[in-house]
Amino acid sequence: MTSRDVDRAVSELGVRRVVDLRGSRWGASGPLGDDGRGVGIDFFALAGPPVDEEGSSRDGFLPGLLDRAGPVVGLVLEQLVTTDGATLVHCHTGKDRTGFVIALTLSLVGVSNEDVVADYDRSTPIFETMMRNLEASGRSVPAEAPAYALHPPSAAGARAMLDRLDTEWGGAHAYLLAVGVDAELLDRARSRLRDDRADDRADDRA
Repeated sequence: MTSRDVDRAVSELGVRRVVDLRGSRWGASGPLGDDGRGVGIDFFALAGPPVDEEGSSRDGFLPGLLDRAGPVVGLVLEQLVTTDGATLVHCHTGKDRTGFVIALTLSLVGVSNEDVVADYDRSTPIFETMMRNLEASGRSVPAEAPAYALHPPSAAGARAMLDRLDTEWGGAHAYLLAVGVDAELLDRARSRLRDDRADDRADDRA
């Protein structure tokens, strides 16, 4: 992020908290500064490291995370509901750990699968540019990294994850309950992240 990006994030978008899914060892505050805004949540320390079979398939990585990474979403939701403002969630390239967490969060609050996949797929056209920028800044993904880290975003993988979520658990809410996320937290997150006034206005127009 450039200084202009940071100014826009804070002043225009109201970002008040940064959640780094790589953990605090990277410096969780990131470009917004070390003023208490940064929170490190080590995704793979909590969910377990990627396994070869999971990472070898570009389309299979996100669906496979449902078997073990659901509780991490609960930790991120805690940050979302305790922040007076917007929260920026990121990892290294934003498509795997972040993709999983944000897709589950959007699904939880009622965004359609089609729109979740479309939101995820917005990363695809800029992936190669982002990888070049990371390399130029000395932050490239190591060549020896697991296969999942080097693959571009997979809209098919995001779609398969959401399909599995619906087929095996009956949706994000039931899934997150099943993996131990507190029901009250889920309700608070849905209330915090939904603009029910928009729903009411739509009903009035109908």
